[in-house]
Amino acid sequence: MGTELVVVAGDRTFAVDGEVVEGREFHGFVTVTGRGVTFRKCRFLGGKADRVRPLLDTEHARDTVIEDSEFRAAHPSPSVDGIWAAHTSILRSEFTGTVDGIKAHTGTLVRDSYIHDLSWFPEDPDQGGGPTHNDGVQAFADQTGVTLEHNTIDLSTTRDPNAAVQSSADDLRVEDNYLDGGACVVNIDHTPLGRPLRGQHVTGNRFGRASAYDCPILLSTKSELADGGGNVWHDTGGPIPEPERHD
Repeated sequence: MGTELVVVAGDRTFAVDGEVVEGREFHGFVTVTGRGVTFRKCRFLGGKADRVRPLLDTEHARDTVIEDSEFRAAHPSPSVDGIWAAHTSILRSEFTGTVDGIKAHTGTLVRDSYIHDLSWFPEDPDQGGGPTHNDGVQAFADQTGVTLEHNTIDLSTTRDPNAAVQSSADDLRVEDNYLDGGACVVNIDHTPLGRPLRGQHVTGNRFGRASAYDCPILLSTKSELADGGGNVWHDTGGPIPEPERHD
């Protein structure tokens, strides 16, 4: 990171609108409730989780910005994710060592970031005792406006990951990324909503070949791509196959 960080011990909540937080290393879980809070050159390590939670939670804030920061679980467990985000811009940041990198809600932008080497566990209470369900980015049903641009989301070395991108959100944009790993690399699934998804754009991405089913894109039966052009294999530059279709 190139910056000497000031250690902040214990859990913290940032509730002051417009606060700028720079050069901190958080040894605890961080929550944002204020509007327009910015984190620059910070490291989020978390603590020992007593419940399912992220290193940073911005779900109940507005206009949060994260720049040039690192998310890495100091105490990896089935209960620790990187960030739960809404109305948040994540720029030039790195995520590793958590179960999910980013759980993305409405208005999440991830740009020029690196998600890799997530932590797999054989038993996860949140999955009914089964193994962890690792996703680089998971975008949820009843959410809208999740954008992933110019990122590297590489789960090729994560054990048995679910997907680099798993989404049931409307108005999804996955553009100009490098993506790899998972059963299928990108999984777009309408079934949590029970209706067709709107505004699905997966364009200009480069795909690795580490998916378990040789499947770059999976679309459930009521999911359609509004735009799916320009997606290629990273190693050859040739076009990827048409999306697989099943629920």
